[in-house]
Amino acid sequence: MLFPFLLVVGLAWAAADPATPVSTDREQVLRQRVHERWEALIRRDLAAAYLFEAPVFRAAYSLEQYQRKFGKGLIWEGAVVDQVLLEGDEAATVYVNVQYQQAEMIAGEARSFSSLVTEKWIRADDQWWHVPSSD
Repeated sequence: MLFPFLLVVGLAWAAADPATPVSTDREQVLRQRVHERWEALIRRDLAAAYLFEAPVFRAAYSLEQYQRKFGKGLIWEGAVVDQVLLEGDEAATVYVNVQYQQAEMIAGEARSFSSLVTEKWIRADDQWWHVPSSD
């Protein structure tokens, strides 16, 4: 008699816990969006990168204003998503390990650097959007 009860409780528990697969799917979709945005930045395709910015940002800032934000001081070489922290269903903090060079060589020598970048992303209209930092 105890076995059927445990079986029913176990099945109900498994059915009531869809958060893990859903979170994993959302995280995977977000990782892909972050990767695609950084690939555009690495190619210096700022028009493509601009399309990943939150709609509220794009409503306030034109593509030309966005492009001016990026000088020629850095050359991005690569980016790898290090960690994704989902904050409910509609926000996330993403840590990206970015490799870059300074555009001006120091003493005639190109120097590569690596930095862990913290990004904020929001989910709106069934899509993940990058939220530019205020600095």
